[in-house]
Amino acid sequence: MARQIPWDELSQIYLKHFPRKATGHPALSPRVVIGAVIIKHMCNLDDRETISQISENMYMQYFLGYSSFTSANPFDP
Repeated sequence: MARQIPWDELSQIYLKHFPRKATGHPALSPRVVIGAVIIKHMCNLDDRETISQISENMYMQYFLGYSSFTSANPFDP
């Protein structure tokens, strides 16, 4: 499924509405944000469960574009 989603096109649409800022905390990758929303709705999870599942599942991390497995939370719920 990760290869079937047009990540670049979705990222461009996302960045039009949420442009990167020069100040403040660095923004999350659009792929991580969009992918987490897809995971949340496909698995019928709440925000905290989504983050927990992503931090425990290497396949979900691959879907989000991670280059290697990490047990750290991808972001704060």
